Amino acid sequence: MPERIPPGSSKPLARYLELELLLHNFFESTGYCRDNYGRTCNGCCNENVVEYPKNTSGCKELDAQRVSIYGPGDLTRGCPYSSDKGCILETHKSPKCIAYICSNFTRALNEKGIDYDWFETHTLLISILNEARFDWWSGSKIEPCCINDEEFSAIKRQLEESLRYRE
Repeated sequence: MPERIPPGSSKPLARYLELELLLHNFFESTGYCRDNYGRTCNGCCNENVVEYPKNTSGCKELDAQRVSIYGPGDLTRGCPYSSDKGCILETHKSPKCIAYICSNFTRALNEKGIDYDWFETHTLLISILNEARFDWWSGSKIEPCCINDEEFSAIKRQLEESLRYRE
């Protein structure tokens, strides 16, 4: 497995990778995709979103590290990092890749008492990665937002709490 947070990563990218790991571990722990589709559970993939246009510095740093770690991927596939078993990326997924889950998975989580909203999660990840508040619909940066360590810890705890089963 590649190093989770490579040396020299910016603080926003390191924080993003922490949240990515939290989401990855949660999705894998459910076993939903493995049990229902025979795939790894680390975000649902039905298109090439890893390369969707990005004009923010945090996403560019994420992309550069991904290519440095994994190479360009298999350019003959719909997404260069997809495989028959699911996404090959263990780290450095785009915010949309790690946040998005299909409606069936969302319904299964709702039945377990988890109100997961991939739009909100995606926006949170982009905001952390770029130290800014974003408007989801336009993709535009609204304002810079420097998050101190205490605030980030609170955000992380809140996300962890939101992913707990409530049966």
